Amino acid sequence: MRVLMGFAAPSLLLLEFAAGASPGALDVTPLEVKVADTELSSFASEADAAAFLSEALPAATTANPKYRTPGTDYDRRWLIKTVEFSRGERGAIATIDEAFEDYRNDAIVSRGTHQAAFSVNDVAITLETAEDVADTGAKAQGVLFTCVGEPCIQSVWDGQKSVSARTDVYVQDAQRRDQILAAFLALQGKADSR
Repeated sequence: MRVLMGFAAPSLLLLEFAAGASPGALDVTPLEVKVADTELSSFASEADAAAFLSEALPAATTANPKYRTPGTDYDRRWLIKTVEFSRGERGAIATIDEAFEDYRNDAIVSRGTHQAAFSVNDVAITLETAEDVADTGAKAQGVLFTCVGEPCIQSVWDGQKSVSARTDVYVQDAQRRDQILAAFLALQGKADSR
């Protein structure tokens, strides 16, 4: 996951933002989800979508390759450790905790952490093709979260707090990426209309 645009916000407390009910407390009416004209297993509730994402996102990033950002001399691997959901004033709040590893000549040269929290109803959720290049030569593919209105994504990079207008998660596997997009859209009460 990369935060694409940051603003300093030292007074923000990620834990306060993410406080709320457990994923089991999330409840909405059943929703059929279709992606690319292929029906996926339905998410019967917001809780089902949240449970799917909590398992699928960490597994998907474990399978991802390393990526190189143009103009850098290292490769970076993004590993989502946990995805949790709580209930906020505007609906489900996603809290994503990840680590990243930087490599030169296939050896780890540095590590870092990133946490992001946002209300899924405050962002537009779309597929993304990024400028980063996978070690396979393909452009990075993922799911992009763009704030509707003011910056709304609470982030902590290695202990430094900020607010951002956009963030993403790279999921190189196309089928898994479509499923993850569908689950986030289900949390918004929407089906993918591509």
